[in-house]
Amino acid sequence: MELSGSGEAENSPARLAARAEDAVRALSLRTSNPVDGDILASPGEMHEVLGSLKLLVDNLSRCLPEMATWLEQCLWCGRVGGQDPRAYGEVAESIFEVASALARAHRMGTALSREIQAAQSASSDLMVSD
Repeated sequence: MELSGSGEAENSPARLAARAEDAVRALSLRTSNPVDGDILASPGEMHEVLGSLKLLVDNLSRCLPEMATWLEQCLWCGRVGGQDPRAYGEVAESIFEVASALARAHRMGTALSREIQAAQSASSDLMVSD
């Protein structure tokens, strides 16, 4: 039986991001230094990997604007920044910089997703019936 709160910690945004990072690192290690020279089992597996990576990038890109919105709402609700007008201005400027960077990352992620989709589409020409 799961204790109350332990599932929340396991599914916290930070923990979920760490698990995604672990999976991508393992894939990177697998493809960068294969011991036996075989990175993938077949072009079909590459097609599957590209499809999964496209979905990963799509989902990552989708959450970036949401994080910026959340941060801006925290500023407006007073959860960050404090009461000092000077501190508020500095925090607001930092939040603007974060939101701008996340917007750029969202655009780059969308472009990356399109390129991965193009690679996946082209890889379908390489697949043969197993």
